[in-house]
Amino acid sequence: MTDKSDCDLSVVIGVMVVFALPLTLLLPGFSVWDVVPKVRISRLHIVSQDLTWPQLNAAIVFLLTLFFCLYLEIHKRKLDDMVEKVLSVSQATDSTMEVERERQAAAVRVCVDLLDASAEHYENLVLLRDELRKREKLKKQFPPTIESSSTL
Repeated sequence: MTDKSDCDLSVVIGVMVVFALPLTLLLPGFSVWDVVPKVRISRLHIVSQDLTWPQLNAAIVFLLTLFFCLYLEIHKRKLDDMVEKVLSVSQATDSTMEVERERQAAAVRVCVDLLDASAEHYENLVLLRDELRKREKLKKQFPPTIESSSTL
């Protein structure tokens, strides 16, 4: 199981450097170049120009801020991609749900039609039963019979 956190070591160090470097400008006589090991450059004349320590500190702060902004932009693009994927899945789910609603509505209509037909059949059966009862009553009613009386 990989535990991927947003606050890994490179992010923490980058944030500390980006937010700590401007604070070094407040300290008189301190320079980042005092901490960085010295390297002698003899062939690049652009570096040998006369720059003051505050200018170099400001340039370093600017570059670090620029890199941090680029880092944030990369994360923003990743998040935008994830949001886009979630939205596409949501739209696909909505369209699937709409198809399912239509299918269920059609099934409900068929059930209602079957209930109507069965109600009609039931009414017809009740009417036929009543008709049969009337006929049976008519069959049971015989005309009065005349009995012959015998005289003895």
